[in-house]
Amino acid sequence: MNQLVRLLIFVSIGILAAACSDPDNATEAARPDPFAHLTAEQQEILQQGQARANSCAACHGPQGISRNRMYPSIVGLSESEFKQALLDYRTGERTNPLMSPQARGLSDEDIELLAAYYALLSSG
Repeated sequence: MNQLVRLLIFVSIGILAAACSDPDNATEAARPDPFAHLTAEQQEILQQGQARANSCAACHGPQGISRNRMYPSIVGLSESEFKQALLDYRTGERTNPLMSPQARGLSDEDIELLAAYYALLSSG
């Protein structure tokens, strides 16, 4: 009887653990890569952009989709709109207490990369 109780407890814990697992991770391998159609150059932009966009993700979300109404989503902007916004923040033509200092720390190359990265995310 004691072994039967242990077995039922063990099976119950297994069922509970499976029910609480993240279904997104379970089906990750079954999902097609939305960026598989991109060229090698575009794939490189995605990799480099993702590394550079970590500071953007803090407010604008990991894929440029904000989870907080206080911060706008940036995915969906055209490459030129995105680039111009960052340049305007950097020069002071456009001001924001959070964005202005962030943009001042960006090089022209950073701005080009981020604009291309978020434009590629929009296309995926």
